[in-house]
Amino acid sequence: MVRLGAAIAAIALLAGCSAADPVAEQAQERPPVVVVILDEFPTDDLLLPNGEIDAERFPNFARLAAMSTWFPNAFTVYDSTFKAVPAILDAKLPKRGTAPDVRSHKPSVYHLMDRLGYQVFKVESASAVCPPAICPGTRTRRPGVLARLAGSGRPGRWKAWLATIRRRERPGFYLHHALLPHEPWIYLPSGRRSRPTGEDPVPGINKPPSFDNRGLSENNHLRHLLQVGYVDRQIGMLLRRLRRTRQLEDALVVVVADHGYSFALNVPSRRLVTEDSVDEVAPVPFFVKRPGQTAGEGEVDESFVRNIDVVPTIADELDTEAHWRNDGHSAFSEATRAREQVALVTRDFSHVVRIGRDELDRRRLANRRHWADLFGTGAQSRLLFGDPWTQAYRIGPHPELLDRRVAGLRRLPSEGVRADIRNGDLVRAVSSGSGLLPTRVTGRLSGVARGRERDLAVAVNGRIRALGRSFHLWRRQREYFSMIVPESALHEGANRVELFEVRAASTLVPLGGAPDPAQRTL
Repeated sequence: MVRLGAAIAAIALLAGCSAADPVAEQAQERPPVVVVILDEFPTDDLLLPNGEIDAERFPNFARLAAMSTWFPNAFTVYDSTFKAVPAILDAKLPKRGTAPDVRSHKPSVYHLMDRLGYQVFKVESASAVCPPAICPGTRTRRPGVLARLAGSGRPGRWKAWLATIRRRERPGFYLHHALLPHEPWIYLPSGRRSRPTGEDPVPGINKPPSFDNRGLSENNHLRHLLQVGYVDRQIGMLLRRLRRTRQLEDALVVVVADHGYSFALNVPSRRLVTEDSVDEVAPVPFFVKRPGQTAGEGEVDESFVRNIDVVPTIADELDTEAHWRNDGHSAFSEATRAREQVALVTRDFSHVVRIGRDELDRRRLANRRHWADLFGTGAQSRLLFGDPWTQAYRIGPHPELLDRRVAGLRRLPSEGVRADIRNGDLVRAVSSGSGLLPTRVTGRLSGVARGRERDLAVAVNGRIRALGRSFHLWRRQREYFSMIVPESALHEGANRVELFEVRAASTLVPLGGAPDPAQRTL
């Protein structure tokens, strides 16, 4: 009894309550609550044409779904992080003129969890909604996001946050806005990076007017999908952490995203929601693992849940209510089940884009079929190549060249065009322990005729492993290239990477390399 009384007193002190306070006593019985907010993540990244999760490529999302209620028709209420994330945190529809910080968003989920006796462990990567009274020492203005995207901090912040998840006398509320799979796309499904961190070697490679270039858009889409594979790896880390700390069964886990992303051609932006892009920008992943829900007890709910429904869903599962007026509803409520359309306001708040269930289903199915034709599926790739990702890399012109040995193909003499492969020296000293696997083959061609573009092939250790086409950006004279080879193409130690122009009848013209490719100015 003495020990129990001391524990209750300690919990009461942490919660800022007296030992007799019923909130402090009830807090001991509450489950840990984990919220992961992913970024720039369209739901259909994860899905096969039939709408099921591609469990070969994304096994951890499939495991999460198997122990959760998964909402494949969930959607965002806004197409930009700085309003979508705060809206998730306070369950209010975005408004013009608000800031992504505590000034514009109180009360919020932090106030709710604090009132329930939770300790808060949060990473807000693009907002500052938690008040200092609840999160001592926290910033009150949003952080600068570009530096957080360009640097190497995303994996580190994720691991540091995971380390805070452990069994506690006072329950923990753990929230992380992960800034993934948001670009820059540098992470691979294995957990390694395809290039060093920092700015992209080709400035503006995923900016207008490159959006009208089909080959470049497909290459960028591939790099995005590979980074989704990396996010799947992170979800696996979260599930293992919860299991290792013996909290997985009891925990309430919510995984959601702020907004989607479009890879359509001839668009002014990949993020702005329009009547044409709503089928890619609106749908976002939404998983709710309820306390006590375990593997084999997963459900699929076709309701049109919104990402601002996160807080009311948490309150519902904790048998309470958000204590402020808000616009959300529990994902399990009648109000959510009654929705029959997606609706979100445009970036400039000028009007609301709406799409009904039937039209949305039709367009999403067409997208998934197109992407499966382009990148294959995990099961197809494993059947053909023994790996769920190899088929995804098989894009570009002249697919008949893939896997063929350069020595068996017709070659013409070099014509003076040189390939300056950025970071090209890294392939000469590949180390599995470095965290870097330089699968990105990108750079600039010099000695070229103005305005011309050409079909290209990348050979790794004497075998063709990637195909693509050169491109120009911003109507500049410079001619660039960007391709990515499978992880399996590189081996430990020294590798040889060659770039060729592909002519008719599978004829190769070597493009000589730069003397010091890592130092070339592109």
